[in-house]
Parts: sequence; C-alpha cells; structure tokens
Amino acid sequence: MVNRTKLLILGGALGAKVAAYLVWRPAMLRWGTQGEEAVEPLPGDGHVPRPAFQSTRAITIDVPPERVWPWLVQMGIYRAGLYTHDRVERAMFHARYVEGKHSATRIHPELQDLKVGDLVPYGGGVYATVAEIEPNRHLVAGEAFVLRPLPGNRTRLIVRCRGMGYISAAAQGAAADAPALTKAIAFALHRVPGAMLLARGMDFFIGDPLHHYMEVGMLRGIKQRAEGTYDGGHAAVVEP
Repeated sequence: MVNRTKLLILGGALGAKVAAYLVWRPAMLRWGTQGEEAVEPLPGDGHVPRPAFQSTRAITIDVPPERVWPWLVQMGIYRAGLYTHDRVERAMFHARYVEGKHSATRIHPELQDLKVGDLVPYGGGVYATVAEIEPNRHLVAGEAFVLRPLPGNRTRLIVRCRGMGYISAAAQGAAADAPALTKAIAFALHRVPGAMLLARGMDFFIGDPLHHYMEVGMLRGIKQRAEGTYDGGHAAVVEP
C-alpha cells in the first residue's frame, strides 16, 4: 500500500511537470520574439520545407548590424565558440576555442572569411554547411541568423532553427570523425524498430529545452560582446 501511494505521488508529480512543460513550451519556442517574428518567412526556411520542429528566438542589440555581424561570422566549436555556456559545451563535446577554454571575447580577423559551402563545427562531430550568407543581413548555417536594423543604431537579431530533431540530426549528419556514441546512435536509429520515435521523444522533452537554454545563452552572449558589456571574466574587445 505504501509503495502504491508513493508511485501515485511520483506519477502525479511527473504528470504535473509534464503538463507545466507543455504549457510553457510554446513560449520557449518563440523566446524574445515580437509581432510576427515567430511565424513570418525568414531566410533559410526553404532548406527544411517540412520540419519536425521550429523555434524562433530574438533579442535587441544596442549597436548597428555591422557591429554584430563579425561575431556571427566567426562562430563555431573550435573557432570562436558559440558565446553561450562554455562549460556545458566542454562537458558535452570536449569543446575548445580559438582563445582556449572560453568563447572568443574579441573579433578574430582570421575567422572572418566565411563563404557558402564552408562547414561550421557545432560539436559532437556535427557540421553545418553555410547555405546562405549576406553580410550584415543574414547567415544560414544549420540555423538562420537574421539581422535587422532598428532606429537609433540598434539591431534586431532573430535566430530560427528548423529541423528533424537534435538526436536524429546529430546521428544522421555525423562526420567520419564523430564520437563512437554518436555513431552508435546513428546505427540504432536506422536498425532498431521504434528508435526514431524514442529519439523524437527525447528531443521533445530533453533536446528542445537544452537547445533553448544554450540558444538563449548564445543570444545574450552575442549581445554582450557586440555592446562591449561582456563580464564573463575576460574583457571584450569590440573592434578588430
């Protein structure tokens, strides 16, 4: 009887948490957006015409687009980093950056020559191909980064992610040098019945919230660096 009561309590608590997440999820997927930003067409949408999920997040930065753009161009694991939670990246992907153990705090001229067809490393053996690039306007490499000028020399940075799932995408898009675990996941997804459904469930309840946590950190990190207000222990240098 006691065990049954405990199971009912645990089940009720879990159900409440799931319900709370389902209520919060729509706001999570459009964090920071205004007006029609979360649903309007953006560059890069056509590369994934029927996504399993879509998120759109945005932030206002108090400098013009040309001051934000260099930070975007140099992004990537083993490059300038993703300006988010570096400790999490190091734990998950053994990430290293051009400045060592932390994402870049200054513009690196040697990382500014990005062009269509280049590969941007996202960690875990996953690379995003640069599909579109228009300086000071938008960059599409896995996700779409859109810059819109605002009055007062400010910028609206909108980031949209459309895809088929983080776990499945990471496994299916793994490079030859991907970790053994990633390759094992890829094998399971293709061979084990029901594995893809399980992967999507993990994406829905684990991958999506983790992506939200990392992406919000990235948006705030870009804003702080572009504005020269980053206080993460390393002085930001805005100009090259």
